[in-house]
Amino acid sequence: MEFIENRRENDSQALALTGEWIIGNAFAIEQVIQQLASENKKKVTVDASRIKRLDTAGAWLIHKHFPDASLQNLSKQQKELMDFARGGQQELPPKKSLPAVVAFFADIGKAAEDGIEFVYALFSFLGAVFACVVKNLLHPARFRLASIVRHLHETGIQALPIIGLLAFGISMVTSYQGATQLQKFGADIYTVDLTVISLLREMAVLTTAIMVAGRSGSAFAAEIGVMKMRGEVDALRTIGMDPFETLVVPRFLAMLVTLPVLAFFADIVGIAGGGFMAVMQLDLSPSSYIERVRGIATPTMFFIGMIKAPVFALLITAVCTYQGMSARGSAENVGKVTTLAVVQSIFLVIMADAIFSVIFSQVGI
Repeated sequence: MEFIENRRENDSQALALTGEWIIGNAFAIEQVIQQLASENKKKVTVDASRIKRLDTAGAWLIHKHFPDASLQNLSKQQKELMDFARGGQQELPPKKSLPAVVAFFADIGKAAEDGIEFVYALFSFLGAVFACVVKNLLHPARFRLASIVRHLHETGIQALPIIGLLAFGISMVTSYQGATQLQKFGADIYTVDLTVISLLREMAVLTTAIMVAGRSGSAFAAEIGVMKMRGEVDALRTIGMDPFETLVVPRFLAMLVTLPVLAFFADIVGIAGGGFMAVMQLDLSPSSYIERVRGIATPTMFFIGMIKAPVFALLITAVCTYQGMSARGSAENVGKVTTLAVVQSIFLVIMADAIFSVIFSQVGI
């Protein structure tokens, strides 16, 4: 019998393996082994001294069909191959757990390393986007006007109702809470000052940016992520189109326009909400409230808030489009990168706002 010789030793059976047990003969070896199995004879020992050549495929076949047999007369190299074939079927030893203190600092180090890699990747992504914008500025016909207008409509006009409702509600809450506390000291008129200053400098643009990150930023990440998962991004490259120019730049330009406009809209609606609460709770007339607002609000306050808007827009769009472009494989991954995009963009917006506050405080404005 080719490849296997069947021997009888007393009441037991011994097999002698012959020839070349290599991948090129795998099919023929399988046929021989099937014939041997049909004879229904017990296998006890396997002699490998007459094997001329053995590779990993042959070692795997031996291990597969004779797992409990006693292998004899293996050369050193053949033993290594058999050990390799058996290793794929063996369970790995359990991973040793680190001491609690070491594991704690190891997790901190891993998180710091991931953060540095994310920042580096994000700046690289921004560099590619800016390079694409400069290229389009040199050839304005390359700007995708239809796509920009669509995103202006989706991120701007369609967001007006929710932004207005949010700004109106927050200003009412701020006015109510401020008036409740200041009335104890007979300084309830300063409620208007509290509402206007906090709204123009911080609350309007910050809450608008957070709402836009949750509403439009998540849409950016999910849309691009699904396109990446379906292979549409690769298809764009195949037909000679730049995915950054097609998918990312229009969203950047649209967000850079809509977020400052939405922040300005939130300022107006928020002041109206504060006026409604002032009239209801402080017994101020609308004209008195307007005069008070005119005396408090300054161009500096307004521009402090508005300067932040393009920066927040840049951060939100960069993080969300980057996460969308990094999606891989499955719908589950798209969901993960969408969630991560919203969390990271809101975190960066709040950190940027804190940095702005420190800078404005240092320069005295």
